[in-house]
Amino acid sequence: MPRNKAPPSRDTMPDSDQGRLRPTVIIPPTARTRTPKAEGGKAAQPDAYADPTVVAPAGTRARGTTAAEAEAPARTRLAARPTVIPGVERKRIAAELSDIKKLSPLAKPAVLEQTLRLIQSFVVESARDRQAVLWGHRLQQDYSDLVSRTLELSQADVLKRSTGYVGRMTDILGSIDIEAVCGAPSRAGVFGQYFKKTNSRIDTAGELDTARIELDQLVRLMGEALEQLLSFKETLEQHARRIEDIGDEAEASALAASFLSDHLRASRPPLSQRFLERGMSLTQTVAQIRSGASMREVQIEQPLRLIGAIQNVALVMVPGFLGSIAALTTMLDSNRKLTPTEAGELAYQLRNILQQLKE
Repeated sequence: MPRNKAPPSRDTMPDSDQGRLRPTVIIPPTARTRTPKAEGGKAAQPDAYADPTVVAPAGTRARGTTAAEAEAPARTRLAARPTVIPGVERKRIAAELSDIKKLSPLAKPAVLEQTLRLIQSFVVESARDRQAVLWGHRLQQDYSDLVSRTLELSQADVLKRSTGYVGRMTDILGSIDIEAVCGAPSRAGVFGQYFKKTNSRIDTAGELDTARIELDQLVRLMGEALEQLLSFKETLEQHARRIEDIGDEAEASALAASFLSDHLRASRPPLSQRFLERGMSLTQTVAQIRSGASMREVQIEQPLRLIGAIQNVALVMVPGFLGSIAALTTMLDSNRKLTPTEAGELAYQLRNILQQLKE
């Protein structure tokens, strides 16, 4: 098998080739490890190398040009271009607070500022009928839900129980006839004595003792309900504040709808009409919210009155009166009667308690 001959040395070359400049051929190192290619059906030669890479002399490259650029002069770079996104140019509506204030001079500053934000965030070019029809609809839905919640709060269990406790205490105290229990003469005459026997008044020592036991139970129950009433009052206040906030938001939406209706009247009449209708509807909602403010105050006052009755009367005045009744019962059991002055003092104390409970 023939062997590859070594390349001739410079000394063995012909004389005609000596003294001439020849290009330098550099074989890349990686070319030696490449798998040789076979042509046709011939077997691959183990000593076959890839095509040599010819490197131009360093002096022929331009200053500042890298070797990679010199090796691939035909390679081109793609220039960066700005990204274009299709859409509608957003243009703000020219509006000022003074323009909004002309629509409603008595509106709150916060409402005017919110109205201006709604107008400036509105894009006329992309506006559709759906946007106008649903303008402020969520606020009206929230208000409807709060009205339903108001009815639920008015029927709260703690409110019913506490009202029942105060009512029952008032009935018992109003039925006590201190002068009759003490045996003092009555000024009602004969007819008064007759009706006194047929009514349900508490005018004996035994009935007074039974009433005292029930009054003591009511005092204990009222004390337990006090904390619940305080929490219920806070819930009512938060509920009322939420309704007032919705009223302000609805007023801002109504003013914005009115402004947009005027702004779109010439360019888009159908859309202008939609905003006009929404503005009128939202204005009616605002009127309902404002007119219901007094009713919400009354609703908040109800637990406040109960709290005052429990704190100042049931837990302070009634226990002292129950102590006087217990002493009176003991005196009556020992056949000792109260003087008219003592009986009158107890009667005055009883009337004062009843007055405080009914306020």
